[in-house]
Amino acid sequence: MYVFAGERCYKIHRIMFLFMGFWPYQKPFICRLQAVFFFSAYFCTTFFQLTAFLTTTCNMDCILKRFPYICLSLVYVLCYCSFYFNSEILKQALEHMQLDWKMFENSDTRKVFEEYLFLSYVFALFACLICPPFLFSWAALECSLVILDAIMPINVSRPRKIEVDYELFLDKEEYFYLYVTQELLGVGIGFFTILVPGTFCLTLVRHSSATYKIASCLIQNTVIVHTLQIPVTQQIQFIHRSISFSVYIHRRTFKFMKNFLDTVYVWYFPLILICILCLSVLLLRLYNALLHINDIDFYDIFVCCVLLNTCFIYMFFTNFIAQSYTEHSIEIVKSTYDTLWYLAPLQIQKLLLIIQRSIKAHIIVLGGLFAFSIEGFATIFTTAVSYFTVLHTLHLTT
Repeated sequence: MYVFAGERCYKIHRIMFLFMGFWPYQKPFICRLQAVFFFSAYFCTTFFQLTAFLTTTCNMDCILKRFPYICLSLVYVLCYCSFYFNSEILKQALEHMQLDWKMFENSDTRKVFEEYLFLSYVFALFACLICPPFLFSWAALECSLVILDAIMPINVSRPRKIEVDYELFLDKEEYFYLYVTQELLGVGIGFFTILVPGTFCLTLVRHSSATYKIASCLIQNTVIVHTLQIPVTQQIQFIHRSISFSVYIHRRTFKFMKNFLDTVYVWYFPLILICILCLSVLLLRLYNALLHINDIDFYDIFVCCVLLNTCFIYMFFTNFIAQSYTEHSIEIVKSTYDTLWYLAPLQIQKLLLIIQRSIKAHIIVLGGLFAFSIEGFATIFTTAVSYFTVLHTLHLTT
């Protein structure tokens, strides 16, 4: 039985929202308990990372190791708050998409939604399925020394340590598995906290790109040979209705996306600054690890490379999708040039000229500083490198 890709996206996002307590329609008591649980988890994760500074003497290498994970904990809080405290806009987003699907339910243009949303559905499903193997691999990496003790024992026990420094005020050797459990819970909850808002924003952006595509196709199919062959009076009415409908779709999508981004993405402006600082510190940590030629820590280098690649891939993918959305928002203007506008009646030519001059590209900008685009990704990267050089200079002077 054929199932529309939008319905599959709706179901998988509903499951994710129910799991995180974001579902905007019913707010039972269990949702409040979920919020208490997640906020408690974020607080404990951040608190026990900060208490590590109280019990140990820290040098620059120690700070460089702990700072990125503290930044990630703050990112988790911002991502969760951006959706939890904006349930009304999430409800509007779900209803907005469903109304668009019903509007084109019996039309061939629904294939455009199918094409665009299939990628979102596959990505969301893949992100959910990859979480258990990711956590299992992380646990195996953290317990690698314990596994080596069992497989290839030596006279002296290998020191047990975890990547994220927590201070639970317990002996780390004796309660090693408790520390590992705390770390895995923090990583798993944080992974889903970033995953759920990210996949939903991807679905919403792809849906909006599909509606822009439909609007541009309607414009492109207004002034063609077939429509120019009908009587002039009927021709003007038909073309005018088609143009009005396409402009309505475009403006409706533009207004909603602007409202959604202004409401939800206001939480994401500090996130960009945190990510830039995190990238800079990771670059400095990797540089310091490579600098010690006589005593190279391959594990530290491996962890830095994994974290840097993850950040770069996530940021590049986000900016790439935003760039695609911006290009789709202006595609309706380009479609006016692909029609036989020079053969259309004068009233229609004036209408197309107004469209060309009035519609502008919708660029996603955070705080008036960072534009989500390929150029914006390059700006973030160069800013992170600049901060890295400043931190490196300060590190040399201390």
